[in-house]
Amino acid sequence: MNYFKSIDFPLHLMVYWWLFWIAISYTPFNEFVAPSLVTLIQFLLLLSSFVIGHAVIKKIRPYHRGFINLPYAHGLRLREMRVRLIWAIGALGSLSMLLVSLKMAGAFETSFVDYFVKLRVNSNELLTVEVTGSRALDVLTKIFAFPLAYTLLVTALAVELSGLRNISVICILSFISFSYLWQINYPLIHLFWLMVFYVLHIAHKSRRFNWRLLSVLVLICAILFASAANRYGGDVLGALQRYVVGYHLVGFSFYDYHYRNVDSILHAHSFGRSSLGFLEQILENALEPFSSEFRAASFENAEFTNTAIDIGSQQAKEFNAFGTIIFTLYRDLNWVGIFIGGFIYGSVTTLSLYRSHYSWRHGALFFMLATAWMMGMMVSPLEAAYFWFVIVTLSLLQIVNRGVRWPSVPQREVT
Repeated sequence: MNYFKSIDFPLHLMVYWWLFWIAISYTPFNEFVAPSLVTLIQFLLLLSSFVIGHAVIKKIRPYHRGFINLPYAHGLRLREMRVRLIWAIGALGSLSMLLVSLKMAGAFETSFVDYFVKLRVNSNELLTVEVTGSRALDVLTKIFAFPLAYTLLVTALAVELSGLRNISVICILSFISFSYLWQINYPLIHLFWLMVFYVLHIAHKSRRFNWRLLSVLVLICAILFASAANRYGGDVLGALQRYVVGYHLVGFSFYDYHYRNVDSILHAHSFGRSSLGFLEQILENALEPFSSEFRAASFENAEFTNTAIDIGSQQAKEFNAFGTIIFTLYRDLNWVGIFIGGFIYGSVTTLSLYRSHYSWRHGALFFMLATAWMMGMMVSPLEAAYFWFVIVTLSLLQIVNRGVRWPSVPQREVT
């Protein structure tokens, strides 16, 4: 039992989870074509490089359990008015934007079934029609409101909710609002994994599991299963097969198809641009007014992988899943990209975890990286808006936390 409370168990869990689903992909539970041997080797290379990155940090920057006495919660200066104000404005602003979006989308005046049909069943029509009636607001909910709530929530978890309990509740409401606005489950799946790693974090510190937190995990699971079953006409087993098993397995077969397709965009290497994801997307939007033909590699990936393909399913299915994190890494730099990407991910995640007991920024970064990794077999986190948004915003919040000290101008003495 002590192993589950150890500092390294969350990192081991990240590898176990992938190995579990890779193994399942070769069983009858997989309704798609099983990945080829070369694809299996690539996924094992990713996991191996992650473990190597973890081992290197464990060797050169080992974890010390000793408590470091800081005047603030993990270094976060919550006693400072500017810090409390920025966190409150961010949380309330994010939730307000999402609530206004729900209002404009008609979610409050429409029944759940009708709203679901509008967004999901008639999704092809929505390709040209804004959900809220404003394309700008639609985009802002995806690239600003949700990522901002994500950043503030992982910050609250990093300081163990100390002084940020209300902020965490507001952020969770933002997750739920975003999920309902777009009728998607992935914000709730993110919330589930964030809670899993938070439970493990607290268990390591206190040397025991918090059963209240575990009950929250059970509740989130129940909500996810109920939502999945509702979308599948009340068929619980059918919903589990599609939304749990199917979504975890489709990425392996999807990637294998594109790897074996010589005409796939996967083989047109982007040399690091795909991994820049959201950062490069901002650059493309900034250059758009100048009639630039520049295209972000992540946008190219999304457009190319949106084409229907045959990976062995008995009937046509629509999945909000793409080529997994390995799609991004291989397109960047072939097999070398997979190894380097896995190594960096493993080392940075390990370093963040080891420093999380005294640094709120590292703790927040760990929660995001760990959760993103668990989602990485469904869709590449490197190309998602929240990933780089959280990293950049944590750095900006660190500046707010420390405060800006302007150099003093020496006074000239007048005689």
